Amino acid sequence: MLFKSPAIFKGLFDAFLPEAGKFVDFNHLVFVDKERVTLDGRKRTGDLLVKTRFREQPAGFLIHIEHQAQPDSNLARRMLEYFLLDWQEYKIPVYPIAVLSHKQAMSFSLKPLELSFPNKKVLLFDFDVIDLPRMEARSYVKLKNPAALALAARMKMNPQDRVSLARDFFLSLACTKVGREEKDLVIGFFSRYQPLSDQEALQLEKELSKVKSKDAREAAMNLTNPFIELGKQRGRQEGIAEGRQEGIVEGQTELVLKLLARRIGAPSGAHEKAIRKLSPEKIEALGEALLDFSVPADLAHWLRQNK
Repeated sequence: MLFKSPAIFKGLFDAFLPEAGKFVDFNHLVFVDKERVTLDGRKRTGDLLVKTRFREQPAGFLIHIEHQAQPDSNLARRMLEYFLLDWQEYKIPVYPIAVLSHKQAMSFSLKPLELSFPNKKVLLFDFDVIDLPRMEARSYVKLKNPAALALAARMKMNPQDRVSLARDFFLSLACTKVGREEKDLVIGFFSRYQPLSDQEALQLEKELSKVKSKDAREAAMNLTNPFIELGKQRGRQEGIAEGRQEGIVEGQTELVLKLLARRIGAPSGAHEKAIRKLSPEKIEALGEALLDFSVPADLAHWLRQNK
């Protein structure tokens, strides 16, 4: 599960629950792997239980995160059931959180569970709700926060903006201060819920190659990118199936353009046009020569010498 990474778990609080994060000791996290069941004996799925303690205090408590992918009008009651079961078993307080990741926002909002009689209120059960379908992905893909970047995949977005959102996602993740393992987890989550078509994957690669900052461009493109890699794999399979020489040459040209983008930035429109007109032999020669390029002028000089 995504939140079993301490860095991503902390990122969840930093991005969505900053007030609660102020009292959590993130240096003391124990992820409870014990299988838990409901009152009627069914296995609990989609939830995470973490033992922690109050910051600068020895007293401990539990954090229960319930991931809900389908609308459920009874979620508040189920959260109460899990709260009571965990409180009874571990004998320490429980802080409940619901993470909603429906495809569409629910027609109703979750509210605290109340039960009152004419003379008194006998129950008031409240819990935090992270309602992803009501949030704008555009705002979160620019945060250098692993939890925000991953969960942006389940937020509102315009389908026409998917490529630009993926570009911002990779640029932000490349600058996020977490380890490679955490970055791979975030990429895997995002790509699972926002897969791109082959055409979109190629467009994403071109968008990344246009980034002006060489360091930012290379950092983003060096990440494991399932969108681009899948597009390449499909392209290779199609090329083999068709057995067309022009397909092979086109693939070599695209590879050279990508390498140039990483080395010196995306070629200008005129230079890209000139490269696409090169013979297969010249493309191969350019692929070797570009290893010595350091500035765009090197490419311009090579093209003048190899018309």
